[in-house]
Amino acid sequence: MTRLRSAAEAALARRSSTSKGVAMAATFAAALMLSQQVHAQSIDYTSDPILYWNERATALLANGPPAQTRVLAMMNIAMHDAANSLLGNPNHSYLTGVSGSGGDMRAAVSEAAYEVLAASDPAHIADYQTALNLSMSLVTNPAAQSQGIATGAAFAQAIIAQRTGDGSAAVVPYVPTGLPGNWKPTSPAPAAFPQWGGVTPFLIDSADQFEPGPPPGLDTPEYAAALAEVRDLGSATSATRTADQTASALFWDTANGSTWVRIGLIIAADEGDSTIDYARDFALLSTGLADAAIAGFYAKYDYAFWRPVTAIREGSIDPDPTWSPLFTTPNHPSYPSAHSFLSGAGATVLSAVFGDDEGFTFSIGAETRSFTGLQQAALDGANSRLWGGIHFRFDNEAGLQLGQQIGQYVLAGSTFNAAVPEPASWTILLSGFAVAGIAIRRRKARLALA
Repeated sequence: MTRLRSAAEAALARRSSTSKGVAMAATFAAALMLSQQVHAQSIDYTSDPILYWNERATALLANGPPAQTRVLAMMNIAMHDAANSLLGNPNHSYLTGVSGSGGDMRAAVSEAAYEVLAASDPAHIADYQTALNLSMSLVTNPAAQSQGIATGAAFAQAIIAQRTGDGSAAVVPYVPTGLPGNWKPTSPAPAAFPQWGGVTPFLIDSADQFEPGPPPGLDTPEYAAALAEVRDLGSATSATRTADQTASALFWDTANGSTWVRIGLIIAADEGDSTIDYARDFALLSTGLADAAIAGFYAKYDYAFWRPVTAIREGSIDPDPTWSPLFTTPNHPSYPSAHSFLSGAGATVLSAVFGDDEGFTFSIGAETRSFTGLQQAALDGANSRLWGGIHFRFDNEAGLQLGQQIGQYVLAGSTFNAAVPEPASWTILLSGFAVAGIAIRRRKARLALA
């Protein structure tokens, strides 16, 4: 299907006024930071609805990074399966036993996204309501709109019901042992996300399916070298960390669970794909990120390895009680690095879907950084945690590998991929190429999001 961009004079009577929503849309568009190096193309309510709702979600979701990945996965599953049902299920759906009512594609996708976001993030329900009004204002056929709403609602409620009681709200206490190498909270606040390793995965078989081996022992040369490296490069007063390494550390410090979806929007915005293609791409990406968060936090609390700040201040190797990292250490265990497993998963899926042949510029808040490609961005994101003094090198290496393995697993599965391969895909399969369902497309990256 092509993008749905028809103009309309009326929105749903049960929604708030469209004129107010249009004013809000201008505010949304103004909030998108444009790259200083390349021509920018903004995503707004007239864009493909998959891109628009991912932009709205990544701009508004403010809960912790693991929770962000969960909501984004739920939203993209609902949008994909709603769109897929309208087209006769050309792809393998995620949800089973759900039937749509037909109707307009934009209406179905928008309602699916809205209901997931409104249920998961009620603090921003007014913003999501405005986004829904704007998107629905482009649907001109009242009957098709009504049917589309029913379709989107069915898939949204199905994924909400499925994820209710998935362990994300469980209360799991963490009690440090006090032994050398064991993590203890680095702030007075409770340990962050100790329950997340027990969350039901979306696509992987279990949280420990790709668990990395243990971190090096405290008496090994590998550990001693890593400790010396982070002591030097990660110190708040480091004389050896380069200006670019400092810039990288500060840039990635405010990244969160939605960052790699936002990077996906940069790359996808210039593709001009159909709604179902975008739905598939972002469903693969978001479920890969969500499963990386589950597997990563399972490993974090399974190994419960201490952070550099504790190791340097209290460890037996040349302790320095005055040492401080470049910025505040997150309040969860060190191994593996969360930035790294999210970067590994995100770059792996996006590279397979869109290719990794062009550079892009990306903004996080007021900070802007340019990359030669997705894999280079993932490595930069991982290394930034060493340069910031909050992770050992082996944390980052293990995290990248974990994320890459999960990304490859998600891509190789049947969910969201074509239910019946096209003739060209059969040719590729017979020629011995792996992951035949993944189309690698060239693209120019033109958008930088605030």
